[in-house]
Amino acid sequence: MTESTIDSLVEKPKLLYFDDDNIEDKAQIQEKNSTKFLNFILKIYLSSQSKTIEIPVLNNSILYNNIKTDYYVSDPIIKGKIIELSVDYANQVTKKNISGEKKNLIEKIKFRYDIYNKKIQVIGYDLSYTKDNNGTYTKSFNLITGKYYSTYYLGDNKKRTSGWTSELQNIYAEDWNQDLLNKILLYGNEME
Repeated sequence: MTESTIDSLVEKPKLLYFDDDNIEDKAQIQEKNSTKFLNFILKIYLSSQSKTIEIPVLNNSILYNNIKTDYYVSDPIIKGKIIELSVDYANQVTKKNISGEKKNLIEKIKFRYDIYNKKIQVIGYDLSYTKDNNGTYTKSFNLITGKYYSTYYLGDNKKRTSGWTSELQNIYAEDWNQDLLNKILLYGNEME
């Protein structure tokens, strides 16, 4: 067992049958050494390859508010053969930028093992936030099909848009980086 920096409790790795070889695999969040801000990685042990894959849990606060801040990561949520992470920027200090303040940011990232390519695939990315205390925004990306949805809620009013882009299809763990997230942010902004 390892000491969890997430909630200061002793955390056991989550066990699941992830890579389709009927041998248990392990998934856990671990703090990555950093001098100023908390940084985390998702570690997934793949029994079929006898190795651990490390996927960065990127600090995206700078993308949303032009200021970097700490973030919080939930323990991995296991749903069948899918691993889901929830990243929370609830306590961040916001700074005015071109698109206004985005507060109460929560990201959800979903992973699965691609048995054909034998790699970890990022299959979903969801983002929700409030903006200028004027409604709630949600964006949902299916990174298998490239389809995305953007929804704006203000009281009982709801506006929704959707689209598709080939550059958001077939995303793998090694593709998960700041440049990709910069591209993702370009989609669904028509609701703002």
